[in-house]
Amino acid sequence: MKVYYFKVSENPEIHKDNLPESVLQHCKKKESFLAAQALIEMGAENLYYGDKNKPFADNCFVSISHSGDMVAVCTSDKPIGIDIEKIDRERDLSKIANRFYHGKELEDFKEKPTADLFFEIWTKKEAYSKIGGEGVGEVFKGFDVYSLKDYVFETEIIGEYVLSVCEAK
Repeated sequence: MKVYYFKVSENPEIHKDNLPESVLQHCKKKESFLAAQALIEMGAENLYYGDKNKPFADNCFVSISHSGDMVAVCTSDKPIGIDIEKIDRERDLSKIANRFYHGKELEDFKEKPTADLFFEIWTKKEAYSKIGGEGVGEVFKGFDVYSLKDYVFETEIIGEYVLSVCEAK
């Protein structure tokens, strides 16, 4: 597994001449171009986008996420998902947790209702969902990240952001 993250504001150059036509047709924002560029530099071959805007490569599994000024990408020889979120310390997150968290996730958040814990759980759920191409929605309430035994999670706090990667074992 390879993971790479960076600030968009610190990466002003987009090298569109290195990007395949399918990527050029798909990408609309600077974040998307930079993410695709980073994946190609990390060794992803023949990068393209499928259903639900999920990126694919011929030689590896890939995933992309961006939030605020940060972009995160990853590659692996196993199914993988990544999510990065800016920590919002001003918002009441309990309503969102009650709607989308399940089992131990909700128990842990109610016991320690901090923004850091909320976004740690949220990014894990979203990273796992990206493996199957699912997005945020009612599917979130249908699983508890603590019970997913066939997956490995890595989480890191990067300044005001939380980054989680989920990879199949």
